[in-house]
Amino acid sequence: MIKIIRHALALIREDKLFSAIYVAGTAVAIASAMVIAIFLNIKLADIPPESNRSRTLYPLFGFYTKSLAESGRSFDMRYSTAALDSCFRQLKCVESATGVTEAFLIVDDEAQQHKTAAYALRTDPSFFRLYDLDFLSGRPFSEKEFRQGERVCVITDKVAELLGEATHVSIDDSSGSHSFRVVGVVKTVSSLMENATADIYVPYSVKVGDYSDPDHCIDQVSYSGQLNVRLLLREGYSRQDFLDEIEPLRRQYNAVMNARLGKDWGEWRIDADTHFFKTLNFFNHSDGQDLAMKAKELTPPALLMLLFLLLPAINLSGLMSNRMEARRAEMGIRKAFGAKQRTLLNEVIHENLVLTLLGGIAGWLLSWLFITAISETEFVHSMFHGLSRVSIDMGLDFRMFFTPTLFLVAFACCVVLNLMAALLPAWHSLRKPIVESLNQKR
Repeated sequence: MIKIIRHALALIREDKLFSAIYVAGTAVAIASAMVIAIFLNIKLADIPPESNRSRTLYPLFGFYTKSLAESGRSFDMRYSTAALDSCFRQLKCVESATGVTEAFLIVDDEAQQHKTAAYALRTDPSFFRLYDLDFLSGRPFSEKEFRQGERVCVITDKVAELLGEATHVSIDDSSGSHSFRVVGVVKTVSSLMENATADIYVPYSVKVGDYSDPDHCIDQVSYSGQLNVRLLLREGYSRQDFLDEIEPLRRQYNAVMNARLGKDWGEWRIDADTHFFKTLNFFNHSDGQDLAMKAKELTPPALLMLLFLLLPAINLSGLMSNRMEARRAEMGIRKAFGAKQRTLLNEVIHENLVLTLLGGIAGWLLSWLFITAISETEFVHSMFHGLSRVSIDMGLDFRMFFTPTLFLVAFACCVVLNLMAALLPAWHSLRKPIVESLNQKR
């Protein structure tokens, strides 16, 4: 292998123009494919503070009345704290369950010197177990503070800078200004981590702004409310385990509501999305979320990546064909001295793989520069719901660009591109008779 690398480097020095064009063409192709792969990685991989994406479930609440069931339609609802405490937190497969609602608030320090529009997440202490936010000082609000409805909050370092040394912040709404005690300061979460990012985190047990009670139910359905529920599954449990375990509780709840409100009240039906299927929704996956469906969801971006690799490969293949024509005499001599066609073909592929890997490294750097350059554009903000934030931070972490899975994708792109560009021209050139190869330069 070392001999092949040395020979490849010697060929690079021998024909610098060919090598430069080949590496540049490879870099552009790999960069195009890697941009798609990196965006998928940012949205899907376990990246802090969303380190538990692979174990996160998003329950869906479908409420059917008798008339709706006949027409095949339902009300799509969110959940109440009763559903969290009496249902989800009782499941053995669930490690942690949290409820979240969004709010836009006006915050200022006690002296009323700084007013800041802020994007808030109203949540509970379990949120900080699901998402590992980086606390620069202080702590999350406690279960006791949450249950007692204390006016406490966690803010980001950017909000803390705007508010100075204030230990309390005031939140304004239509009823006046309310003082909240700051119990913790966290490092600002990149807007690319859209499920965990906010400017301020406050308990939903405290009414903030002009937002309704999270337990405000619909049509007397006590499990309905205003909360988006997120569940952290225990290690080794799957979405199907969750659906199997919650089914008896669903039936029991429906029976209780039937007895209380009559048989025409309706029916609660439940499903759940994994983070993968919540993020990628190219197809309707109501029939399941197995590996086959996951492969189907990945088909569009995979085909787009293949297209980005195929078009440059055609050009590189033509370049490689000219290169092999120039080396036909060399190959003829080596064949005359007993070199097998398979050995020569493998050597050519390995040599070009070295060039392709160099182009792959350059392409990775190029994709990093490209994403960094466009990270502040409205297009990227809209992809990650960043436009809904008041203080947008599109910070990029190295782990967004490099994970084991992403490395394998990049390496696979290099191999595929190398095989498409080098295999056919090399095979076509090497299969020609030795005499024809030796007379090629006469």
